[in-house]
Amino acid sequence: MPDTARVVVAGAGAVGSVVGGLLAAHGHPVLLVGRDPHMAATRRAGLRVTGLFGDRQSAPRTTTDLACADEPSDVVFVSVKSHATAEVAAALARWRHPPMLVVSLQNGLGNVEALGAALGTARVLGARVIFGALVPAPAKAHVTVNARPVAFGPLHADGALLERAQRVAAMFVAAGIPAEALPSIEPLLWEKALYNCGLNPLGALHGLTYGEVAASPELRPLLDEAIDEGFAVARASGIVLPWHDAAGFRAYFHATLLPPTAAHRSSMRQDLEAGRRTEIEAIGGAIVRAGARAGVATPVNARLVAAIHDAERSTRG
Repeated sequence: MPDTARVVVAGAGAVGSVVGGLLAAHGHPVLLVGRDPHMAATRRAGLRVTGLFGDRQSAPRTTTDLACADEPSDVVFVSVKSHATAEVAAALARWRHPPMLVVSLQNGLGNVEALGAALGTARVLGARVIFGALVPAPAKAHVTVNARPVAFGPLHADGALLERAQRVAAMFVAAGIPAEALPSIEPLLWEKALYNCGLNPLGALHGLTYGEVAASPELRPLLDEAIDEGFAVARASGIVLPWHDAAGFRAYFHATLLPPTAAHRSSMRQDLEAGRRTEIEAIGGAIVRAGARAGVATPVNARLVAAIHDAERSTRG
């Protein structure tokens, strides 16, 4: 990765705008691919990023068409919703100037695999992103919460990809985003799926913050049961997690992961309110499907997935 890397952000929503805006403010040439009016306003006035990572103004280029981003680049950060991953992967595979490195900044399970299938696993990294952000107005992005550094790595151990992950992490740190590189990102992607599988749908369905979900006498048991199911599925699927059992992970979840994000509201709730498709299939749905393959029952996660789909149909209708 050169000192000044040519960056494309495919999916410049809240997280993509924070990443692109801060990298651009640090001097990297950045092209954001997103939607109007956010892209149009950024083109006119530049992009301001505020919140926990500082206050920065930058002037990235913008487009609303991923095909128009087909130009020589050093790294493409993919931050679209997980249900759009296959479409974005196919579009990147058609580029006349294939990206040298592609990094998934997305929620859920299966995104790194989908990008690798289309582009080759030798140039795809995953990332565990556990900071929250929003777009309060066009041309603005605000970082609201941050639980842990952004972690980069290959899905499975690969020395050459680890070196590239280390360079990407260094880019983020220099731009003001806490980051690290790991030999394998797969355990952390599962960790985030366990973090999200109960919080996201319960917060979305009841309009509560993450802290309010955990504090609810009615919802806390469902939250913990969803996590326990997901942990059992991960173990049965051969995922090596650093906790001895589900109770150990839950203790870490409630003591370490949840407090910094207690005031955060689920992006799934924002999707429901806007009548958009949610990412439930890449989170709870992925756990249910993996559970079926491994012979592990997941009734709570299945109920939450079904409830979110019912809510999607209601709001879209």
